[in-house]
Amino acid sequence: MQSRTYLLFAPLFLACLGGLVKAADISDASSRTSQPDKFLSSPGLIKGGLFMQGSKKRFEGANELNLESYKTKLEITPGQLTLKRIRDPQPSDEIILKFTLVNGSDKGTTLYFPTSQRMDAVIRDAEGKTIYTWSEDFEFALEPGYSYVNAGERLNYQLKIPFQALRGKVPQGQVTITASLVNYPQMKAVMPLEIQP
Repeated sequence: MQSRTYLLFAPLFLACLGGLVKAADISDASSRTSQPDKFLSSPGLIKGGLFMQGSKKRFEGANELNLESYKTKLEITPGQLTLKRIRDPQPSDEIILKFTLVNGSDKGTTLYFPTSQRMDAVIRDAEGKTIYTWSEDFEFALEPGYSYVNAGERLNYQLKIPFQALRGKVPQGQVTITASLVNYPQMKAVMPLEIQP
């Protein structure tokens, strides 16, 4: 019996070895997709064509973000303020902050933002106490976003602080303004500002 079974399967075995019999896919091709199932329920593509899935920590780990490679710069206009003008401001009176980040590394990186907010500004008195936070006057869409920064490129952000928002909060003397990138507090720039009488 064993020799008879061997004789029946021997030609098939030899045909497979000789490459005469090819494997056939008998599954229903229309039921298959070109993507693995785990990607079908994902958020999809974002601006710039990057595909994001998973937690923020996993994303940042894969992104290998080197915060020390970024250089920051802050410009403030006007350079001098008076307490008298802050107490009795015109509707157009405002401080304009221009915050610049430069990617000083040799490769591009992607920055993650949990909401539509990108930067913030905080004013502190001479003792370091926070007397004004720009973002407290606004609401931001709860939509995460990303910014891709190539090596050597920069990101420029600008915000305005109306004098009216500072009335009764800013003392005479030295204050500091800190601008920082949301979700990356290490990326900041600090400038002193003198409030004249």
